[in-house]
This record gives sequence, structure tokens and C-alpha cells, in this order.
Amino acid sequence: MKKNTGERVSIKEDDLKNLREKAGKLRKTEESLLLLNQELSEMKDRFVRLAAEFENFKKRTEKEKQDIYRYGLENFIIRLIPFDDIFESVIRQMEKKPSPEIIHQGLRMLKSEFAKILEGAGVKRINSKDGIFDANLHEASELVETEELDEGRIIEEDRSGFSLNDKIIRPSLVKVARKKSKETGRDESENTGSSKS
Repeated sequence: MKKNTGERVSIKEDDLKNLREKAGKLRKTEESLLLLNQELSEMKDRFVRLAAEFENFKKRTEKEKQDIYRYGLENFIIRLIPFDDIFESVIRQMEKKPSPEIIHQGLRMLKSEFAKILEGAGVKRINSKDGIFDANLHEASELVETEELDEGRIIEEDRSGFSLNDKIIRPSLVKVARKKSKETGRDESENTGSSKS
């Protein structure tokens, strides 16, 4: 019997050794699981914080956009107020002493103030006087036949053109010189000659 008991003890020792190894592996697995749960919890916290930060960022951005619009409008209104001052001044002067000269002077002041506002916003008038037609800057309202000017020369500006930060936002409307054709010149002289008879 002692032999059987001895065998049983040795089997139990092997089983005990295996159990200890498995318990050690289980402890390591539990520790790994605990670490993973902590990392997951930290990631969830980070995600919640990032989501809150993003929501705050969206709200802040929307408020900044509204402020830009509000203060931009305020700045624009402040730039318009001098027009009211000029109108008031001209009206007061007209009530004291009506004169076309006062109206003319008031209009010049308004034009000057308006030009300052446009210039402050980056708007520039396209200079077309005595220039040569450029399809990028001008739009032809009429071709005028003439022998006095070179073809393509601008004769007159009907409407001013403007650029905003070097981008054309409205081309100048101009009358452009065109050389008289020989046929047109003869027709006109014939018509002029026949009407004199």
C-alpha cells in the first residue's frame, strides 16, 4: 500500500505543479486583462474629453464667425456715417442759402468719401482714359469709326470699371476707335454730296 500511496503523492505533486503553472498563467492573464481594462478606460476618458473639446471648438468657431460678421458690419456702418454728416451739412447750407454750387460741392464730398471707403476695402478704379482697349479690363459699348485715332484706342468711358485686390470685378464700359473703312468713307461722301444737290 505504501507504494500506491507514494504514486498517488507523486501524481498529486505533478498535478499541483501543473495547477501552479496554470494559476501563474491565469494571474498573468488577469493582470493583462486588468491593464487592458485600464487602458480602455483611459481611452474612453480621452475620447470623451476630445469629443467635448471638439464640441467647444465648434461653438467657439461659430461664435467667432458671428463676431466677425457683427464687427465687420459695425465697421462698415462706421464708414457710412460720414455720408450722413455730409448730407446734413449740405441740407443745412441749402436751407440757409440755396445754391447749385453747394449741391455740387456736397456731391464732390460724397464722391470723395465713397472713394475712400472703396479704397479701404481694396477696390481700385480701372484707369481707361486715353488707353488702349484690353478685353481683360474693358467691355466695348461701341466701335466708333475715325481717322483721328489709332485702332483700339479708347475714345470715351461710359462706365467705370473696378478691381478688388487685383481681380477685375467689373470691366470698364468704353467706346473704342476703329479705322474708317474705305467703303464707309465713300458712302458717306456720296450721301453727303447727293444731299447737298
